[in-house]
Amino acid sequence: MSKLFKADLVKIVDKFDTKGECLDFMAAMLSDSGCLSFPDRFLAAVKGREEIMSTGIGRGIAIPHARDLTVNSLRIAVCMVRQEMEFNSVDGLPVRLIFMIAVPQSSNQDYMKILRSLSEFLRQEDNRENLFNADSEGELYEKVHKLEDVIRPHLSV
Repeated sequence: MSKLFKADLVKIVDKFDTKGECLDFMAAMLSDSGCLSFPDRFLAAVKGREEIMSTGIGRGIAIPHARDLTVNSLRIAVCMVRQEMEFNSVDGLPVRLIFMIAVPQSSNQDYMKILRSLSEFLRQEDNRENLFNADSEGELYEKVHKLEDVIRPHLSV
């Protein structure tokens, strides 16, 4: 059973000029980790999803995601942005923390369970603040890695 979160998929960046730049950066992280066979196709799926409805769920959080044939293992990239960015979030507020989820085509049930578990966890202010207060990528990784214990029991894999 592979980890959902890996240290090399957790980054803190100063800023992105656009939402598209952020999505490009995160898809490249996932591609570099080896979980995407066609990164451009995955990125197109993520951006297509964003055009339908923003994945900015509010309270400074976005969860861009796609389920696609080009994804060979379930993986979550995490990026915290020091300078908040516009994401067309449902609450109209800028985003500081982005979770990009890459899901294999065959994992529909797990896909929904991950989205639900992550959303429920991030709805709690204490949990969000704990993540926002990470001072380094190592600290942020330690904090999001604990999320694995929240999500994993709900998965079939």
